[in-house]
Amino acid sequence: MKPEFEKIQKKSTRSFIVKVVKRANRPLLTKAWHYHPEIEICYTKKSRGMRYVGNNISEYKERDLVVLGSNLPHGFTTSDQSEQYVLQFGKEFLGKGFFGSRELEGINNMLKLSKRGLSLSGSAIEEADLRIKNLFDQNESNFKQLLSLLEFLDFLSKCKNLNPICTEKYSSYMSTSKLNSIKTIFEYIENNFQKELTINDACKVVNLTESAFYKFMKRHTGKKFTTILNEFRIDHASKLLTSSDLPISEISYQSGYSNLSHFNRIFKQTYHLTPRQLRNKYE
Repeated sequence: MKPEFEKIQKKSTRSFIVKVVKRANRPLLTKAWHYHPEIEICYTKKSRGMRYVGNNISEYKERDLVVLGSNLPHGFTTSDQSEQYVLQFGKEFLGKGFFGSRELEGINNMLKLSKRGLSLSGSAIEEADLRIKNLFDQNESNFKQLLSLLEFLDFLSKCKNLNPICTEKYSSYMSTSKLNSIKTIFEYIENNFQKELTINDACKVVNLTESAFYKFMKRHTGKKFTTILNEFRIDHASKLLTSSDLPISEISYQSGYSNLSHFNRIFKQTYHLTPRQLRNKYE
């Protein structure tokens, strides 16, 4: 199943889109995985869950800010209520060659790098939050909002902690068929991580031999199948630990682990805390 093409509708009088997207939840990747020609800046004001960008799977939470390049597949899944501030614009939304000028060289370089996806971290998030609020508050003034957008792009281009999300090889080697295979694998894991899964099971889903499957996963996700499987399982376990009173042994079982010691070991490798320590800390 391929990522869905999203046709972005905009008012004919506007050169870019500014919108607040609110959802009660969005737990399924099948409903989230998409791409579009427009560059997108997405700032999460409220929500937490899993973020899929190209060949990367990461957890995200409040104050997550990403820059997503043209036609880069992406999606956010969450079981919680979410509120995200979204900016969308074409690379040439201010005219062909506009960003090619010397004065805008930094912004141009950042937009080129955004084909791998970019994530902002560190203290710059504080200022980014203020700039986004200011930009959205100027919705009634198109000119001031445009200036705020350009200033915001300039600010991002100078941030030292704006780092690529996907591997460099991803943007060079990905085709639609490979995107489809990765999405199929992710969905298969998401729907079956609570069961006992093997490499052989996953190979059958995408019709690859075991050796070809290993190479495919390593090249296009940078991770082993078991690593991705554990990410899904541990994420599920952490939610149960902080939202229920279930015994840890039962949480281990419901997360796909038949061996409690193995579950504890993998959990600590991920969170640097034992399951019980995480629960106590949350409480």
